[in-house]
Amino acid sequence: MRVLLIFSVLLITFPGHLDAAGRDSVPDYPVNSPALKHLIPGVAGLAAASFLIDEPLVSFFRVNQTSFFKAAAGYTDMAGEKTIVIPALILTYGTARLLFRDERLQSASLNSIQSVIVTAIATEGIKHLAGRARPFTNQGAYAFHPLPGGIDRFKSLPSGHASLAFALFTPFAETYSRWIYLVPASVAMGRVYQDKHWVSDVFAGGGIGLISGILFTYHENIQIIPNGLRIYF
Repeated sequence: MRVLLIFSVLLITFPGHLDAAGRDSVPDYPVNSPALKHLIPGVAGLAAASFLIDEPLVSFFRVNQTSFFKAAAGYTDMAGEKTIVIPALILTYGTARLLFRDERLQSASLNSIQSVIVTAIATEGIKHLAGRARPFTNQGAYAFHPLPGGIDRFKSLPSGHASLAFALFTPFAETYSRWIYLVPASVAMGRVYQDKHWVSDVFAGGGIGLISGILFTYHENIQIIPNGLRIYF
């Protein structure tokens, strides 16, 4: 949990090119901006390194469970549950556009919708290819069963809740306040605490969602539209 908390603090204080957009218009960053060049390998490195602490951390949580934190983790799950957050996100976009006519909120919501779509596709694809066993199966952190079909207990990597939460909240965090990152970080922590994911699962999932959210927030030349993906040059 300490590792995940440190990760959330690093996201909040991440310097330089990813300053939160405090203006109505989102700055137009090039696709190959230095920020993404640093962020992508950084996230990949953290996810890879976290494999080393997967089993010790899960073992620690198993012997130090408390009813309070277990209940809290159940509540944080809701911020990464697609049946809850996706309707809420669509409602937010519709309200911002039709009722409040808030262009800033509308932009953040639209970026979030696009981020969630791309992240969901990537996450599900990797889950099916990797077939990693969840911690509660007691098969260890290095048990993989590629192409598991509909067997959920072999779909641990990456964490869908963590990827969805970061994909959804990153555009809002970058537009309004980086303290919002505490929401998806709590989702990631809760998934490990409940023995449903390894630490590396939530780092990988959170990283996918974070990068996707950053991409759509700061790169207006990349958009998903009804007719597909369109990139302007």
